[in-house]
Amino acid sequence: MVIQHPNEPGSILVGRARELATLRERLEATLAGNGGLVLIGGEAGIGKTALAAALAREARAQGALVLAGYCYDLTETPPYGPWIEVLSQAPRPDRPALPPLGDAPEQATNQATLFVQVREFISALAREQPLVLLLEDLHWADPGSLDLLRIMARSAAMLPLLIVVTYRADELTHRHPLFTLFPLLVREARAVRLDLRRLELDHVRELIAARYRLSSDDEERLVGYLADRAEGNPLYIVELLRTLEEERLLQLQGETWLLGDLAQARVPLLLRQVIEARSLRLGTKAHTLLSVASVIGEEVSLSLWSAVSELSEETLLEVVESAVEARLLDALRHGEGVRFAHALIRETLYEGMLPPRRRAWHRRVAEALLALPAPDPDAVAYHLQRAGDPRAAEWLIRAGERAQRAYALLTAAERFEAALQLLEAQGAPASERAKLLYRLARMRRYADPRQALGYLEDAIALAEEASDHALAAYIGCFRGSLLCTSGEIRGGLADLEAGVAAIDALSPDERGRLRALQQQLGDPPDEYHYRGALVSWLAIAGRGTEALALGAQLDTRPPAHALGTSGYANAWRGIASALATLGRPEEARQAYARASAAYRAVEHHYQVGNALLLELFEVVLPYRADDLAERRRLAQAAEQAWSRASGALSDLPPRFAWLPLLLIEGDWAEARELARAVSAPGERTNWRPFARMALALLAREQGQPDVAWRMIREHLPAGPASEPGDAILLDTLPLQRLAATLALDDGNLELAAAWLEAHERWLDWSGAVLGRAEGQLGWAAYHRAAGKLSLARHHAEQALAWAEQPRQPLALLAAHRLMGELETHARRYDEAAAHLDAALALAGACGALLERALTLLALAELRRVTGQPGSARSLIEEARAICDPLGAVRVLALVDDLLTRIAGRTPPSAVAGLTPREIEVLRLVAEGLTDAQVAERLFLSPRTVSQHLRSIYNKLGVSSRAAATRFAIEHGLL
Repeated sequence: MVIQHPNEPGSILVGRARELATLRERLEATLAGNGGLVLIGGEAGIGKTALAAALAREARAQGALVLAGYCYDLTETPPYGPWIEVLSQAPRPDRPALPPLGDAPEQATNQATLFVQVREFISALAREQPLVLLLEDLHWADPGSLDLLRIMARSAAMLPLLIVVTYRADELTHRHPLFTLFPLLVREARAVRLDLRRLELDHVRELIAARYRLSSDDEERLVGYLADRAEGNPLYIVELLRTLEEERLLQLQGETWLLGDLAQARVPLLLRQVIEARSLRLGTKAHTLLSVASVIGEEVSLSLWSAVSELSEETLLEVVESAVEARLLDALRHGEGVRFAHALIRETLYEGMLPPRRRAWHRRVAEALLALPAPDPDAVAYHLQRAGDPRAAEWLIRAGERAQRAYALLTAAERFEAALQLLEAQGAPASERAKLLYRLARMRRYADPRQALGYLEDAIALAEEASDHALAAYIGCFRGSLLCTSGEIRGGLADLEAGVAAIDALSPDERGRLRALQQQLGDPPDEYHYRGALVSWLAIAGRGTEALALGAQLDTRPPAHALGTSGYANAWRGIASALATLGRPEEARQAYARASAAYRAVEHHYQVGNALLLELFEVVLPYRADDLAERRRLAQAAEQAWSRASGALSDLPPRFAWLPLLLIEGDWAEARELARAVSAPGERTNWRPFARMALALLAREQGQPDVAWRMIREHLPAGPASEPGDAILLDTLPLQRLAATLALDDGNLELAAAWLEAHERWLDWSGAVLGRAEGQLGWAAYHRAAGKLSLARHHAEQALAWAEQPRQPLALLAAHRLMGELETHARRYDEAAAHLDAALALAGACGALLERALTLLALAELRRVTGQPGSARSLIEEARAICDPLGAVRVLALVDDLLTRIAGRTPPSAVAGLTPREIEVLRLVAEGLTDAQVAERLFLSPRTVSQHLRSIYNKLGVSSRAAATRFAIEHGLL
């Protein structure tokens, strides 16, 4: 707690030694170039601002620049309010103009660009002089301010920039945006949290001893009095002490203080009553004027206060001077006006007015604001609302439009929602309410897609009620797009197709009105918009041929304005994805180049990053995985694009662009960290399925099959029965193959076949070429596990053929390795060596670490059976050196297995190619258990046990339980 005595300069800090030490450490690190974020929380009056002010004084004394921004209750501040205050205080010699956070957002084409400009401006300040930003009372902040905080917090650690945030902890519910932001700030910016608690009795005693020279008896009486009434709240303590001095029950005589009879202290127990009494002591007129000021806001312009009260500024200054002396107001350091010394002071004065009187003053404030040349729409709307004036709806919409232009989407949604409630009460036309519902849905589409879809249902019904076919079709298209991004792709595509068809059927006049409607709704007039979205989502869902047919209808040489639209870019991204899926990689690359160029034209950096990573994932890694320079170029470019877009439409860590390469090249620790961050609940990104796929692949290799199965079930809850068309095709196919592999690991041939059949069904439905080679490899592994080696060879040859046309290096690698393993088993050693040498060369060319280890083991097996144990051991140890750092326990088990066989021992897991589950079944059968008993012991169905037995008989070349039991005894399996 910092307390400043009213009669003496200076201040004292008590009870905050630990917190102050932490702040000093962070300040020292900041001055050395390594900034950060500190979050100071606690109840109202607990001393958050005082602690932040103590830090600010020390920072200034050590040469740092300190800028402060505030949030306010009982008012509507503009989007990014605290940041606007911060930027307005910044020195600007020889520096570019301020970022357009205020009323001039036309200088920024999207929120990403806006945030980049702010980040670059503040970073430039910090590089010139260590910078401390104080952001006060962020529990009242608008969502846009919190988004910007997240962006700046990420940058702070690399700069001499310390961001200090204060907030009321008791104001934060689990649904509050700041509450949900905390874990991200701690994870991404390593934020330090300081939770201030009430002062202990010893702290109160320390304060009294430092500020007042009292007798020991008086000191104990005063400490007890404060403890009973203030309960450790520093603000309450300050106000109670000030009241005792004003009532002369605590007064200085000579060099000592005397404490009177505290029973005579007419001090109410509630702080609000203390503040009210202090205000009234200034006189009725001053009290009334201060109450008027509380209606205006936390910060009060003297000119506005004068206009509302109809008094001269000179008259007001007399009130200001007495109120400042009484610590009710503070003079603003920057600008003309005053600020209430504490939010609770303003709240007390505001709540002390009768509601009819408050409404009247709000109306007068609104009229005074409307008389200004450029009234603030948020302020006007707020005061009109509080006055019950019907004009509030119009000004709320204006405020929402301003927030939308500034890309403060949730703030815009709040304004539109308030306006909608007023319009409904006023009986506004159905079409006007439909437009507002549409705008509300657009603003909430990222934060709460389900709620946004509900708004759209109502909007379409109102548009149809008004017989506004253009509006209904346009809103229907948006609903389709939102359904797709929410994971309901089949239904979303149906809506998009119907909407695009309806727009195509409009008359020329209606189409012209639709373009005007787009501008009215704050959308760019973009004739390609939903047609482009339809092309993109058809391709993503696997309907590539349809996507190409629709894309062919687009003008390949559109007017210049179309090149700068997201619809045009979306269409080319869809065309590119379809071409890649259908096995036309060179054409796909050309289409991706067009998509990226179009996204750059509108500075949509998030989508630029998406397009680049999709090109990496869908084209370069499947078809050109051995072009190491090109795949790194794309990953780096995507990371740079996302760095510019960070915090706008995506919560993606920019480094996520490297995830595919980290998996291939063996940096699994970072790959897992990135995938977990993106797949975490609450992350709003279309890359979540890809992140889950990465986690599932890692889980299988690192001995966590349950984790892998969980990821598969999240993506495909209906299992192998999942129908194509309602999931992203190129995310689904690898998970289906992984599911089949996991089933084979467990010896469940029936389940493996079901997953492989599903994979084939999705391929046939989509006409995809990508995934064909891998599907054939899956069937080859299935037949190999079933002991049908001729069928396994047939499918491996098919995989080779698919991997050659067009050439797919990683698929080719796996096919050559499997062919080498099959040829080794068939004792065609020269052919085996040729295939395995080809696989090893491809593993090296592709920088595929795990694939190299698996190929080394296949070569080691070949050397073992051809009588070269020394060479085999050398290859095995190289494979172990690769797999140990990866934690690849599955392959390490193969390493141990092979070493055991080289040593001349036959491990149970290698007997006749039996799987671990088949070994378990054989052991129990050999012990005399029936199929039903085996099923019960292993938690399997009797049918599955029978299937395992058929596979065991096949592999052992026997036809009865007795023969199988004899084999188990001879090979030491019992």
